[in-house]
Amino acid sequence: MNNLDLNEVANQLRCPSGQAGEELAEVMFKSNSNMIYKTVDRLQLHQEDIVLEIGFGSAKHLPYIFSTAKDLQYYGVEISSLMLEMATKVKESLSQEKIELQLSEELNTLSYPDKFFNHCFSVNTVYFWKDPVKYFTEIYRVLKPGGSIALSYIREDFAQQQPFAKEDVFHFYRTEWLIRIMTNIGYSHVERWQYIENTLDKLGNKVIRPFVVLKGKK
Repeated sequence: MNNLDLNEVANQLRCPSGQAGEELAEVMFKSNSNMIYKTVDRLQLHQEDIVLEIGFGSAKHLPYIFSTAKDLQYYGVEISSLMLEMATKVKESLSQEKIELQLSEELNTLSYPDKFFNHCFSVNTVYFWKDPVKYFTEIYRVLKPGGSIALSYIREDFAQQQPFAKEDVFHFYRTEWLIRIMTNIGYSHVERWQYIENTLDKLGNKVIRPFVVLKGKK
């Protein structure tokens, strides 16, 4: 990672690959684990819920998800074949759980039937959504009535200051704008929570980082 220029870091964050991607995956999990756990907690999972995650990364957080409720069904989609490979090893260590992992070039088109999931969540992926309307609409389609979405991301003003946040890779959206999109699509009871955490940035430096969790219901 230390040998990569900032453009390469930006592209690796979007879709990790190769040796640098493996190293980044470790940094990403350390950096994002608190965000992931807070996001999962907001879903308030119940027994036998069916859960979709967009962008599962190395999937080292799966044990935590399955610790929150019994007999969950987890589905994950990812654009990085390296992340799928790493996540498959985690899946194999949880052979007693119901886990389905999928590689997909386009995450704004989901290969699942209507009204299939109780919950959907995604952590630190919204920066790579060129058209959030398509993503939110597709997630709305696959959620069951009463189902929920939880989305977490670094606060816009902080994220824009990061040296690797290149404009040709990252897209920054104001929380108010995302809430307006969700409401227009049909999500109800849209709530936001703001947190500040001590963590590592994607270059491995210690930072005090603000992040947001959005949650809405179908």
